[in-house]
Amino acid sequence: MNQLSVPVGGNAKPYTATAATARERSQKRSVSWRKRAGIVLVAMLVAAILAPLLLTWSGNLWIDEQKLAAVQHPAKGVYVKLDEMPDYVWKAFVAIEDHRYMQHPGVDPYGLARAIWVDVREGAYVQGGSTITMQLARNLFLTHDKTMGRKIKEMAIALQLEQRYSKKELLEMYLNVIYFGHGHYGIGEAAEFYFGKPVAAPGVGASTSLTMGETAILASLPKAPEAYSPVKHWEKAKARQQVVLDRMAELHVIDQETLKQAKQEQVVVKAQSGLKPALKQ
Repeated sequence: MNQLSVPVGGNAKPYTATAATARERSQKRSVSWRKRAGIVLVAMLVAAILAPLLLTWSGNLWIDEQKLAAVQHPAKGVYVKLDEMPDYVWKAFVAIEDHRYMQHPGVDPYGLARAIWVDVREGAYVQGGSTITMQLARNLFLTHDKTMGRKIKEMAIALQLEQRYSKKELLEMYLNVIYFGHGHYGIGEAAEFYFGKPVAAPGVGASTSLTMGETAILASLPKAPEAYSPVKHWEKAKARQQVVLDRMAELHVIDQETLKQAKQEQVVVKAQSGLKPALKQ
């Protein structure tokens, strides 16, 4: 009688081989995912390094060299050097417009992220996240359309400008080109228009120097020049002035006593071009 002989452990080898193959496949998949993750990480690092470089380089494409030269050497108008104005004047603008101005390279990642979050939450362009250098770029070379394309150009130009000029030079240009309402550009024209005085440094003459209260009103205007005009909308201008002064105090640009005095200061707005003057407390 024929009998089928079954080797001892005859079925163990196939099962062992199958288990080993499964483990190998699992290990290969694990190695494969690690490699892919490594490649993705390297790609992200390369992109993080190259993107700012490419963006900075592309800023050259949208810079009008003639306009840029004309800003620093104007044929007409009032151009005020940073050294000619009291420190609290330019510090007021930095405090309310871009308090990390001295730290960022032209684009503030924190401010931009916050602006994007607010815009997404509100479903509209509520905050722009523009730094002082980005505002300078927009005012010199771009339109004011609220589009992603314009924002990218604005960032590229700002990064390029930061490569070419010092923070002091950029801030000086900014203060001399921004719009202050009623057809007036630059802090020199604005001081003459609204208060009938030059932007004089302390020592030039206390009677002609911009006061802290007047300075805060001027610093409130770049956000919305016509809406916060102290000639047309005094209550809005005063409220915005308080915001600027509080921000200056919060950042320790001014002390509490100066803050109190500035808020109580009587500001006289001069009449210009047929606009009615205002005497407000």
